[in-house]
Amino acid sequence: MSERARHAGALALYCAFSLLLIDHGVNITQKLSGQGSDPYDSPWFLAWWPYAVLHHKDPFFTQLVWQPVGVSLGWITSVPVLSLLFMPVTLTAGPVVTYNILIILAPILSALFAYLACWRIARNWRAALIGGFLFGFSSYEMAQVTAALNLCMTFCLPALLLLVLERLDDELSRARAALLGGLLLLVQFLISIEIFALIFVFGGIAWALAMLYLPERRVVLRRLVADALCAAPIVLIPLVPLLFSMSRHFGLIHHPEAWPYFFTTDLLNLFIPSGFNLFGAPFAAVSAHFNGGVQEQDGYIGLPLLFILWRFAREHGGGGQGRLLVVMFLVALIASFGPRLWIAGHYSGLVLPWMLAVHLPLLNGALPVRFALFTSLAAAIIASLWVSGAPRRGWRLVIALLACIVLLPRWHPWRDIPASAFFEPGRVQEVLGPNPRILILPFSINGASSFWQQENKYGFTQTGGYLGFPPAPMQKYLAVGDMFGNVMEKGFLPSFVQFCEATHTQYIVIHDGAQPAIAAAIATLGWKAQKIDDVTVLTVP
Repeated sequence: MSERARHAGALALYCAFSLLLIDHGVNITQKLSGQGSDPYDSPWFLAWWPYAVLHHKDPFFTQLVWQPVGVSLGWITSVPVLSLLFMPVTLTAGPVVTYNILIILAPILSALFAYLACWRIARNWRAALIGGFLFGFSSYEMAQVTAALNLCMTFCLPALLLLVLERLDDELSRARAALLGGLLLLVQFLISIEIFALIFVFGGIAWALAMLYLPERRVVLRRLVADALCAAPIVLIPLVPLLFSMSRHFGLIHHPEAWPYFFTTDLLNLFIPSGFNLFGAPFAAVSAHFNGGVQEQDGYIGLPLLFILWRFAREHGGGGQGRLLVVMFLVALIASFGPRLWIAGHYSGLVLPWMLAVHLPLLNGALPVRFALFTSLAAAIIASLWVSGAPRRGWRLVIALLACIVLLPRWHPWRDIPASAFFEPGRVQEVLGPNPRILILPFSINGASSFWQQENKYGFTQTGGYLGFPPAPMQKYLAVGDMFGNVMEKGFLPSFVQFCEATHTQYIVIHDGAQPAIAAAIATLGWKAQKIDDVTVLTVP
């Protein structure tokens, strides 16, 4: 079988896996992928960039959400490159179909580029096929694909690794390496700035370890620094307008300082699968204590893959390449535990190296549990090398297949599209006038307000909304915290009235699923209420 045929076969297998594990026969025109509230904002983002281009709007900043403060679309998960590349699909079939297609494509692309990197390193088709699966269908990928488009579209990471390997072997000129590397980094920035920043953190660590453990490669490793400097303009120049907008609106961003301490890998999650795993049910009593919900429980590796990592460390840990891979895996793994170690949902208080990073600008907002992206790539490469590393490798292949099997997820969640007659195109404006300022309950993360806004073709302005965490100036209102957390504390009602006055809210629109206590409290204000279609509309005096 030719090399090209092998690569085509790998792609076909990954497509089949994704269709089986994620789509599993669902009609992508009638369902919405994922769970939680994050899938509601992805169609907003995918529809926004075509809308902004066609209507000559500022694509980097909008006051359609969290009026009058607005949101900076550079600092949140707006995936502009995906939105623009799939603009024809969005304009033809709608953002829901675009989103569903991208969710199915994400593990395919990640697995394919990881496979190519493993093929480059191991030169064994079966071993590379295993490596591609272990990355593209890792616990991290299968967890994030349930909600976070920006975090599951990870193909740039193994693609950059493949590029570096070819450059180290002089198969790419500096000009071509800088161009391709710059374009990949640009695409990564326009998908997820969090992953973009972490590539430099863990890539820099990997480079330093390579300088330490591979002295014979130091000359070509130093050359990579010059290559990176040549690639910098390719990344930065196209981003100048976006970076300027982000700098102007940096003050809108303020995430809870506890997040890097809370969203971390639980030590037991390395061995015990979470609820989204196919074999997670027997361990539910333990995994129920892991932090962050199933989307952020990304650390599961499984005993077969841990065995492979241990065997590889014993067999190859004394050599330069083996030591580099093992140490890099351990660095990413320890970093994923966060600043302090959690064990079975208990805060141990054991201080870890990432404590140093939580005090650095920008990196202090990274969630350590997501570093599993890097541990899964290191583990995939190690597994592919280990499978290909012996003349008689049949038993190794069996263990590697077991490592893949134990990572299998449960059926991917799908939901009904949250249709609403009131939010159909033109209907809100017909009833409330052009561009009304409304507050929607369920509020923000607890409902589908962002989805309904793009369904309405952005014909109204929200004084709340959900495109991420509330802007910093809005966090001072007690009512915002209560509605975002779906609770109601003492003092809610006066704060709510103050918030409506400050944001010039004209209408409160209450849809099914609103928190009953909050809706009942607002009803005591005596504001005019009327039932319209499937919502109740209160007029703010």
